[in-house]
Amino acid sequence: MQKNVGGLDEGIRITLGPLLVVLSIASLQGTVRLRPAVTAGAFAVGAVLTVTGLTQTCPANSAMGRNTYRPTEKLGEEARAVRQRALQ
Repeated sequence: MQKNVGGLDEGIRITLGPLLVVLSIASLQGTVRLRPAVTAGAFAVGAVLTVTGLTQTCPANSAMGRNTYRPTEKLGEEARAVRQRALQ
């Protein structure tokens, strides 16, 4: 599948996804009180956001014809350096 997630879209997915997974794990441990359906939903959505953000591919984006990915060659030198540091 072709990459179609990038920029702000990727950043939101990589940030929000793990937060939802951690929230659902905290709920399972009893640290946070959430209904079971909310816990399961938070885990599922968080896992999907994390995976789609890390792989930079999203089937829903493909289905809607949406593409926020920009190849690294189009980024400025400073943005390329920031991206490399983040991926290390």
